[in-house]
Amino acid sequence: MRLHFCLLLLLLSTPLVSAQHCRKVDIDKSSGYCTVPDPKITPGEMDASLACSMTGHLRQVSDATKSLILAAYGLPENTDPSSGEFDYFFPEWMGGTDGPKNIWFEPHAGRFGSYAKDKVEKDLYRRVCVDHTMTVQEAKQVFLNGWTKYYQKHLEQ
Repeated sequence: MRLHFCLLLLLLSTPLVSAQHCRKVDIDKSSGYCTVPDPKITPGEMDASLACSMTGHLRQVSDATKSLILAAYGLPENTDPSSGEFDYFFPEWMGGTDGPKNIWFEPHAGRFGSYAKDKVEKDLYRRVCVDHTMTVQEAKQVFLNGWTKYYQKHLEQ
């Protein structure tokens, strides 16, 4: 009985995308959630030749892929979809793929939740595809090096 109570307590106290799936430096201190996907589960996948060529592409992530992603991160299949989104690690405008190597469940909560990452994606899109002041490879490095640094330096007010 005591063991069951301890397991239940542990499960209830685990954040959506638990800190066990990212480096300590990649944990949003305001929410306890990871700001980047686990590179062993979601290393990112893209075809840079497709960068800036988006023409109304809609994210095509099947329910089966979503279930696989949730399971890989130790999240229940009935995870509340309003608490986050199935998002690209490398954005679609960079040529990011719709497969499980590039999609993860990103929480909305916290200072560095999905809404903050969306701002980084839009700013990098502008720099790469509109202003041409940054290359796709430089934008890719923003995500590989931790996009929160870019957010703090360029976008946080």
